[in-house]
Formats: sequence, C-alpha cells, structure tokens
Amino acid sequence: MRILFLAPNYPNSGHLASGVFNERSASTLRELCDSVEVVSPRPYVPPLLSYLLPRWKAYSAIRPYEFRNGLAVHRPAAPVVPRLWSAFWLDVGAFLWCRHKIRERNREARFDAILSFDLLGAGGIAWRAGRDLGIPACGWATGNDVRVPRSSAKGRAVIRALTNLDAVFYQSQELLEKAANLLGLTPGKISADRNIVLPRGILDPPALPREKTRARARAELGVQDDQVLVVSIGRVFREKGVFDLLESLSLALAKNPAIACRVIGSLPAFDETVAVQRQLNADPKLRERVKLLPACNTDKIWEYLCAADIFAFTSHNEGMPNSLLEAMAMGVPAIAFAIPPVSELEAGTGALIAVPPFNSAFFSEAILRLALSPGERTRLGETGRNQVMDRYMLRKNMAVALDRLVHHIDHGKGAPNRDRLVPDLSKPAPGHTAQRVNIQVADPEGR
Repeated sequence: MRILFLAPNYPNSGHLASGVFNERSASTLRELCDSVEVVSPRPYVPPLLSYLLPRWKAYSAIRPYEFRNGLAVHRPAAPVVPRLWSAFWLDVGAFLWCRHKIRERNREARFDAILSFDLLGAGGIAWRAGRDLGIPACGWATGNDVRVPRSSAKGRAVIRALTNLDAVFYQSQELLEKAANLLGLTPGKISADRNIVLPRGILDPPALPREKTRARARAELGVQDDQVLVVSIGRVFREKGVFDLLESLSLALAKNPAIACRVIGSLPAFDETVAVQRQLNADPKLRERVKLLPACNTDKIWEYLCAADIFAFTSHNEGMPNSLLEAMAMGVPAIAFAIPPVSELEAGTGALIAVPPFNSAFFSEAILRLALSPGERTRLGETGRNQVMDRYMLRKNMAVALDRLVHHIDHGKGAPNRDRLVPDLSKPAPGHTAQRVNIQVADPEGR
C-alpha cells in the first residue's frame, strides 16, 4: 500500500519536538507499507516579520522539503492570519495551499489511500484530497481537535471531516463520545463501521542495560543514589498540569526531603518555561530539588525513564497520554490525574495510581506513598508494563488502521491488488524478532 500521510505538526529544524508522535506513526507505517510520503503544511511568515517573535523565527527556518529518517516530507507554505478566520486557514485554506503539492506527488507516487492525524489540523485537507484524487481518506482524532464548540467555525470544520472521511480512529472512547456530540448523536448511534476506538500507541521500548543506564542517567541528572526521583515528561503548559505538579512536589518535599524531580520538555519559545522557572526560584525547596530540562530526543527519553523511580502525569486533558504509556512500558510506576483516557487506560487493572483530577494534595500523598514503598513501586511498574504492551503498541495498532483502509478500498473506491495492500506483519521491525500479529478491527468500545 502507498500512503499519503497528512499531519499539521511534524518535527522540523525550527521545532524538533513538534509532532514527534506523528513522525513515529509515519515511520512505523513505512515499515508496513510499500511507501509513505508526508505532507505537513508549514506556517508562512513574511521574511521581514520572522525576527519579531521567536516562534515566527522558528517557522521561517522550516524547509519546504527534506528527506527525514527515511521519509520524504513535503511542507507547502500555508499562511495563517492570527485571530482572523482561524478555522478557514486550518480547513479550506490549508487544502487550497496544499492541493498543488498533493496532486504533484500523486502523479508520481500513485497513492492508494490517505491517513491524517488531527481532524481539525489535517482532516479537512484529507477528505478534500481524497475526493480530488478518488482514493479513501481516513483520519485520527488525537485530542483537542474534537473538543471544540459545535456551533463554532472550528466545530463546523470538524463536523465536515467527521462526515466526509471514510473512517475515523479515536485515541480513546472519550474522543469518540466528543465526536458523537458534535454530530448530534449518542455514542451508540454513531456508525461502528466508520468510527473505531484505536489508540495509535507507542514504540516498543528498547532493550537497554537497565542498571548501567540508570546509574549513568542519574549521574547526568545530578540525582543521588538515596534520592527518590520523580520524572515528568511533556510540554510545559498550565493545561498539561505543570503548576499542579509543582504544588504537589512542594507538599511532598515538606514531608520527605529525599524526593527529587526532573521536568523534561522545556521549549521557551513555545511554552511557559519562564513562568515555571520563576515559581521554582521563588520556593527554596523546589529550587533545590526540582530541575526544568529541555525537550530531548527519543533515545534520551528512554534513558531518563530508566533513571526514574516514579513517573508523574498531571495533564488536564489528553487524547491518549503517550508519555505516560512510554513510562509504563518501561516499568516505571506512574501516578496520574484520573482524566477520562487515564481511567480508560487503568480500567480497574491497578496499572497505575489514578488520583482525583487536579487535586494536588492527593497527588502529593501518592508520591509520598510510593517513595516509601519500593515493593509497591515494583508491583505497580510490572502491572502497568503488561497493560501497555498488550494494548498500546504502535506497530500492531497501525496494522489495524491499514486493514481498515484496505476495507474501504475494497468496498468503496476500487481495489488494486489486495495482496499488495495488506501489511506484512511477518516482517520484523528493525531491531526486533519476527512476530505475526492477528489483526482484529476494534469496535467503538475498544474491545
């Protein structure tokens, strides 16, 4: 199968962490398909304005094309006028600016299907391009794209995507329910053939020498052997819970000074790093024990997880929390606010500690409890790892998505040679032994 992969965010020279999970999805699809090409609109900033703001300067550094990690990535310029018709620039406008490049690539690549990530940022491009090229187009609801008011311009753009895409995948049951609400339906009335709960999942964790990696990473992070290290990885924003985390740590440190924390993901031009650092500097306990570190590459993330004793996840809303999944896959015991996708992930299995949302006192108590109980940390880490490895692996779930695309090719817009379209899961991923996965398309309940 030859896939056109659409995403509003994709790692680039101006922002290496932008859309990193989109890149991992595209790379995994490339292992399963004949070919994958990426189209990701780049925000256009006039040259004379690019030096006014750090973010605009980063946008101006994005190259219109690069061959990145084995994938051709095309970035047609798409102007965005702040606070003016924002839905238009994400929907109709984005398609009009990308249409020429998509047609050009299709003449050479002859795509079989389109897969987009984010219904608002790429869904409108996907279904219009699918009609233009006469091929199936599917989309993935990733989070905030379906958390828009139904009556707003953005809401109407998402409704158009939900209505016109051949199939939609949802990171969690909550997102399917949000989509049903946008369509004015109850979840039970939404088409099960076109709407599938399917977390895209995470990469298999690497086989690292744990003790050696742990010792090296803790030394690099400045953490002593007798300290209990809490790690948080993600974007540094209020809605990602960074200030809730600081409050929880302040309460915990007052009772157990052996706790240390590293918050990883700082990008000052794109987040609230300055405000967070200001709060750290204002509290002597936090300033000494909590360090804010820059965003880093995937390999480094796995090393930092080896160093961790506890993973803290304080986000206020998620489609499906990938950084939490990665920590659990590495066997790190996790504490998280019980937002819907976290509750769906925990599912009564005891795979993590879910505390009442946005309650810093309860979160600090959970940190203190795990800090004093190595045995509970071990049990919790093992249970969490088993849960994630069973249901949230990227390669397996991308294969399910491809099987659904084949279904729509067969039953909708004509089928080329089906044997060529079906992913070959007997071919091992790089660095892994061969393993055949039985593909079963998930129903809307995620079973």
